[in-house]
Amino acid sequence: MQKKLIALAIAGLASTAAFAQSNVTIYGIADVGLVATSNLGASNGQTQYAVNSGLLSTSRIGFKGVEDLGNGLKALFTLEYGLNIDANAGIGGTVVTDSSSNVTSTNARQQFVGLTGGFGTVVAGRLQTTGLDFTVAGSALGGSTGLGATNLVGGTHSLSLISALTGRANNAVAYISPSFGGLTLAYNHARVSETALTTNTTDSQANLVSASYASGPITAGAIYSRITMDGPNNNLGEWGVRGGYDFSVVKLQAAYQQGKVQSESANKKWVVSATVPVGAKVALITEFAHLSKKSTAFEDNVNVLTLASTYALSKRTTAYAGFVAKRTQNGIGSTFTADTNTYGLGLRHSF
Repeated sequence: MQKKLIALAIAGLASTAAFAQSNVTIYGIADVGLVATSNLGASNGQTQYAVNSGLLSTSRIGFKGVEDLGNGLKALFTLEYGLNIDANAGIGGTVVTDSSSNVTSTNARQQFVGLTGGFGTVVAGRLQTTGLDFTVAGSALGGSTGLGATNLVGGTHSLSLISALTGRANNAVAYISPSFGGLTLAYNHARVSETALTTNTTDSQANLVSASYASGPITAGAIYSRITMDGPNNNLGEWGVRGGYDFSVVKLQAAYQQGKVQSESANKKWVVSATVPVGAKVALITEFAHLSKKSTAFEDNVNVLTLASTYALSKRTTAYAGFVAKRTQNGIGSTFTADTNTYGLGLRHSF
């Protein structure tokens, strides 16, 4: 009898421990596309054919979990890594060759731990910042590095007219407010460098604040980022606004950004996009982005037009095709350089 009671007690303890563990979810995207890119300025008219990972959405694998701590407070974590599914690279995504010619993969998209409750959410680690969120929400293809005009015109998944530091940030903390009738506020702080003790100079830091609104067919957002570097004329400032409206027959989105290095002229970037649903499974997408770089000795202008279509094979699997025309105008003699046409065809599966 005593043995049975001991066994029941052990089983009860095991059950309690299991109940207290985090609820862990494995998720990700496997995306691969066939790509043909022609350099219009090449004298031999060569076209490059490639098999690329993450054409419509970056391939990735992630682990996230939440533990209920009681009284409305929860602990949470996310560990998310890029995948290059067309190459000999494991979790981490990017192929890196060390001095011994060993292939390694080390890139983390985001890694953080934090607390969430009625006060909002606080996290720390390597973060996907509110700058990246602004770009993704600002256009139909804001999350696509392979087809999205807003990314291909200059900068990838961030404000990054002048710096890529505001897309993802190491050594960062963030606060995200609860939703107030569709309005959400966010603040991010990142230690761009952590070498003050060894260099005897002030560490560089980045601060981002944003407001996002989503209610019914309306979406909107505004953001400001500032990176403070050690030394004169090294402060980087940038701001942006975005808006969208879903008319059911067409969803329109637009975003505008302006950024500058201290004492230099401002760079400007804008994007407009339209998504037209055709039935329940097909969507037609048009996106146009323009970048004006006035901080260079001569003004450079970059224009990118994307035409794309998606077809939902299921709730998790999407086939897609796209065409991207990129035109770069250099201020010296108004010549066009690095002009390309790109054709892509691929398949994305989410899990």
